[in-house]
Amino acid sequence: MTSVPDFSKAKETYKENAFAQKQMANTLSALCLKHFGANWGKILEIGSGTGLLTKNIADNFKFNEIILNDLTDNFTGFNFPFLRGDAAKITLPGECDLIISNACFQWILDVKNFFIKLKNILKSDGVLAFSSFAQDNCREFKLITGLGLEYVNYPKILKECGYEIVEYQRELKTIYFKTPRDVLRHIKSTGAIVSEGYIRSKSILMAFEEEYYRRFSDDMGVSLTYNPLYILARPK
Repeated sequence: MTSVPDFSKAKETYKENAFAQKQMANTLSALCLKHFGANWGKILEIGSGTGLLTKNIADNFKFNEIILNDLTDNFTGFNFPFLRGDAAKITLPGECDLIISNACFQWILDVKNFFIKLKNILKSDGVLAFSSFAQDNCREFKLITGLGLEYVNYPKILKECGYEIVEYQRELKTIYFKTPRDVLRHIKSTGAIVSEGYIRSKSILMAFEEEYYRRFSDDMGVSLTYNPLYILARPK
């Protein structure tokens, strides 16, 4: 993975700030229910975090087994079997009916090999369902700082790896904050984009705030754009 934020330090505030990620978990769950229904055998959730998606699954899905995975400890609040470690490196359980992940895959460096790995642990009729972010995510912050995640063409790579795309959606959502400093706090607490190390002095912070106000403020406050995407795919 890339330089992933240490969410263990922000686990108490993540749920309060992760407005977009919570909505993404809701949408991803709804798409799975729409296309495949609620009944599953073995589910693997990658990047379970503080349990935004896990709660959706527990509340709305019926399953024989669910295994959670994350880089840090199990902060979901659910006592399901848990695998700690980088999903791109550790051994994952096989014969999965559903592999699902919310707002996590943007941190994977070698996406192609990762998707091949996941295909190898999916059943032949299994489903890979995930949300991530597209290129306009946090565009305001990126336009000012030049910092941001590298976004990949997921549908193209999935097809190259032998998947069939069942559903692909992208959205643009705008969230408003009172001040640019509130935007910085939000980004840091949710890990929506790489931001560590940018504000190195008071003068840089002041310049950032002035530029943000000048370019991205209106009567509602200062804006931050989210560009979530959702993909459901199956092995061919």
